[in-house]
Amino acid sequence: MLHRWVEACYIQIGKSQINTFKYIISGGIIMKVKIIGVSGSPRKGNTNILVKECLKAAETLKDVETEFIHLADFKIEGGCKACLRCYAEPNSEKFCWAYDDEMKLVLKQLMEGDGFIFGSPVYWGSWTAQFKTFVDRTHPFVGLGKLLRNKPAGAVTVALGSIAGQEHVISEIIRFIMFHDMIPIGVDVIWPMEGMASPWGVTGRQGFPDNMGSLTPGNLKAVNQDKAAMACAKVLGIRVAEMAKVVKAGFTLVNPKNEETKWPAGPLTAEFQAEDHHTVAYVKKNIRDKEANA
Repeated sequence: MLHRWVEACYIQIGKSQINTFKYIISGGIIMKVKIIGVSGSPRKGNTNILVKECLKAAETLKDVETEFIHLADFKIEGGCKACLRCYAEPNSEKFCWAYDDEMKLVLKQLMEGDGFIFGSPVYWGSWTAQFKTFVDRTHPFVGLGKLLRNKPAGAVTVALGSIAGQEHVISEIIRFIMFHDMIPIGVDVIWPMEGMASPWGVTGRQGFPDNMGSLTPGNLKAVNQDKAAMACAKVLGIRVAEMAKVVKAGFTLVNPKNEETKWPAGPLTAEFQAEDHHTVAYVKKNIRDKEANA
């Protein structure tokens, strides 16, 4: 009976996908994903702990590989100069034409991810200078067709106080996620017994129940005292990993080839970029016009 039903779907999904479809509905699908965590803290402390807790939880699902990136370990010379050459001349090896620094190593690592955890502590009510530089320097991904699109991603932050800018930083990270056409993931699937401060991301405290100042011995590990944040980090890690699997598996069945979706799972192809309304095409046209009139 099952076999006849599968064959009846042949016309709908196409010959090239019939074996994959049989495999999926028989429960035999194996979907390997890689989840990458990025910390924008200048210190090796609480933000790193929360991001790594997310990754540790993600690994509890089968076939999940993780990688941790601490931006402070890389020599990143400066922020985006808005020359837009990465739009006009996209390059997946050089990435940025304004700098020749180690940011290209970070971007190459990100290209391997199926899902992401992005973290920054709260500095002066916002994200750190290191994380802001990282965000701006991901512009080459847009020129390359939005390489991170449809990748699930979650946000992590930590501050000295209980209401000290955490939700603002979470919202900033989510806007960054959405700008790249990634899929933002929250932690509201369950409310951990330990508690929850925010359903939109992991919001930790440096010390609990009392704040632990940044000059106090042991402050770099103080977020471990915030049991709610640690529990939410586990939830976020699992959610990002499972949604990375779902998205990756889903696009094997529904995609532009069988006309089930308009856009591809990953980067937008040259065909889509050629559309007049697309930002990259618009920038390239302006550059060509300027060169022609020079």
